[in-house]
Amino acid sequence: MIKYGSAITWDQRSIPKRKFAVMGGLDSIAGILQVFAATYLGGSLIILLGQAAIPISMVISSLLLKAKYSGYQYVGAVTVTLGLLIVLGLGGNDSGSSGGGTNPHLIVLWSIVMIFSCVPMCLSSVYKEKTLGEAELDAVYLNGWIAVFQFMFAIPLTLPASMIGDHPVTPSELPENLYDGLLCYLGQNTVVDGPHKDDCDKATIYVTAYLLFNVAYNLLIILILKFGSANILWLAMTIMVPLGNVAFTFPFMPEHQPLHAKDIAGLLFIMAGLFVYRFLEDMMDAWNKRTPVYPDEKDEAVGELKRALISSDSDNSDDLDKEV
Repeated sequence: MIKYGSAITWDQRSIPKRKFAVMGGLDSIAGILQVFAATYLGGSLIILLGQAAIPISMVISSLLLKAKYSGYQYVGAVTVTLGLLIVLGLGGNDSGSSGGGTNPHLIVLWSIVMIFSCVPMCLSSVYKEKTLGEAELDAVYLNGWIAVFQFMFAIPLTLPASMIGDHPVTPSELPENLYDGLLCYLGQNTVVDGPHKDDCDKATIYVTAYLLFNVAYNLLIILILKFGSANILWLAMTIMVPLGNVAFTFPFMPEHQPLHAKDIAGLLFIMAGLFVYRFLEDMMDAWNKRTPVYPDEKDEAVGELKRALISSDSDNSDDLDKEV
C-alpha cells in the first residue's frame, strides 16, 4: 500500500514510531487487564463496566489536555457512575459472573480490574489526541502500527498473565500451554482429567467468529468515521450497550445468564447517562433554535407578515369607504 498507493504520504511515514509504540503499549496493558477480568465476569457485566471509560476519560482529559466539559456531560458522567455502583454494589448474587459458582467477592475484585483497564485505554486516546493533533493520518496505517506494537508488548505480558488465574501456568509450562491452546482451537481436547477439563468441540467456531467480527467491527468504525460522523459512531456505541446485554441472555451464547434486577437497574442508569452525555445538549440546542426562549419574543418574519396583513386590511377599508 505504501509502495503503490498514495493514501499514506511521506509526512505520515515520517512520524516517529516511538509514538505508535506508546499507544500500542498502553492499549496492550488495557487488553491484558481486560483478559484477566473476562475470565471471571460475564459478557453483559463486561459491557456495562466498559462504560466507566466516560468518567475516567473526562478526568484524564481535564488533567492532561485541560479540556472543558458542559454541565450536561458532567450530569451524564455522574449518572453512568451511579449505574456502575448499582451493578457492583447491590445484591450479592452471581448474575455477572462467568460461572454459577464464582465467589461474589472475586466478581467485585475483577470488576474493579475491568474498570481500572479503562485508565491505560483512556491514556492512549488522550496521547493520540495530544501527539497527533490535527495531523491527517490514514486510519489503516495508524491502526496497523499500533497493532504491531500491541503484539510486541503482549509477548512479555503473557508471563504475568499466565500466573494469574484459577489454574496458574508457570513460565516453563507456557510453550506447551500455547501449543495445547492451538490444538484446542482445532477442536482437540488435551486436558481430559481434573477440575479444569477442556471443552474444545466448538472452539474453532467461536474463536474464528470472534476474529472475523473483531476485524469487521474495527473496519466499520473506520468507515463510520471516514464517511459518516462522530455522532453516528456515538449512537452506534450507545445502542450496543442494551443489545449486548440482551445478546448474552440467549441460550446459544457461551456462559449465558439472565438479567437480574440490579443488572436492569444499572443498565437503565447507564443508558440514561449515555443519553445525557452524548445527545441531550445537542437536542436542547436544536430545540432552542426552533423555539423562542421567551414568550414575548416574536419571529421577525412573523412580525412582517402581520404588519403586511394589517396594512392590507387598512387599504381595503379605505377603498370601501370611498365607494360608499
